[in-house]
Amino acid sequence: MHTSRRLPRIGVVGYFISEEEAVGGRIRGIPRQAFSLFSYDMIQAIVKAGAVAIPLPVVDKAEIPHQLNAIDGLVFSGGEDVDPRLYGEELQSTAHRIDPVRDRYELELMELALDTDIPILCICRGMQLLNVYRGGSLYSDISLISEEVLNHWETSEPWRAVHPVMMKAGHFATDVLGGTTIEANSIHHQSVNVLGDGLEIVGHSTDNVVEAIALKDRSNLLAVQWHPEMIAKRNQEGLRPFRWLIEQASSRMKDL
Repeated sequence: MHTSRRLPRIGVVGYFISEEEAVGGRIRGIPRQAFSLFSYDMIQAIVKAGAVAIPLPVVDKAEIPHQLNAIDGLVFSGGEDVDPRLYGEELQSTAHRIDPVRDRYELELMELALDTDIPILCICRGMQLLNVYRGGSLYSDISLISEEVLNHWETSEPWRAVHPVMMKAGHFATDVLGGTTIEANSIHHQSVNVLGDGLEIVGHSTDNVVEAIALKDRSNLLAVQWHPEMIAKRNQEGLRPFRWLIEQASSRMKDL
């Protein structure tokens, strides 16, 4: 019987829909039924890049080690606003939806994942969550930065590049993402303000919005503000960070 080494397993977080919420739309189910929802674009990007995607639903903290034991790499995906009260601010009129249940779970997952040294890719909300976890803060809306910020909310063609990102020369993230200037899509209204402990900015747009960060002492964690999984629907360049994550996960598998 022919056997081969298994593909890396990449965990990915998603949305939590409580039983109190009206499901509406095309979501199937019955009243009082809770759901976990995951971006299909994200799942497809992970698969196209060469791994198995493992959806990670919200669980209690005691169950998180079991989730981490089942995966080789981890993606913190996009979604709702990070609750401003987690970094000492109040909800503003510009706030989008927040989900305290998801915030709590993902902060606990972040803590344990960093402790295990598992490779991590943070995307959009995921990057903001990393910054908040490390003690940083966010602009609750990028209009607070300047009245002259670029368009960072392009949803009609979410795969389309809308602005350049300048990457830090010589940094591993620059090699991963394809050069010192790359083109990115953009779907966010919050952004990094005060940088968290141990983090460094490795990419920014021309309006000085932070677009990529990394941990100073780790080369197996990368965070980007844009959505490469959506770019990947039309352009293979979007698979770059996922291929990097899978390479990191494969190396970790060999070491275990």
